[in-house]
Amino acid sequence: MNDSKTTEVAKNTQNKYKEGFNRGFMQLRQCDVKQARAELSEALGINNEVSFRNYRYGRLEVKAIQADRVTAVFNKYGINEIWGKYNRR
Repeated sequence: MNDSKTTEVAKNTQNKYKEGFNRGFMQLRQCDVKQARAELSEALGINNEVSFRNYRYGRLEVKAIQADRVTAVFNKYGINEIWGKYNRR
């Protein structure tokens, strides 16, 4: 009985990294985009636009260490809501 409850909680727990970091990226000021993109690429350990786009939109899921580094980059720019899809207002 306890196992089924644990399984149900696990199913309902949504991985906040699953949808990428486009929400945070869209909050960057235009003058910061180029520098932030370079810092994010370094934090993710990638060097091409296709991989960056895949992480940004959640097609590739970030590892825990990458998530911590990406969060640190966005915090540097004063952005706290980072993970998930971008919702227009």
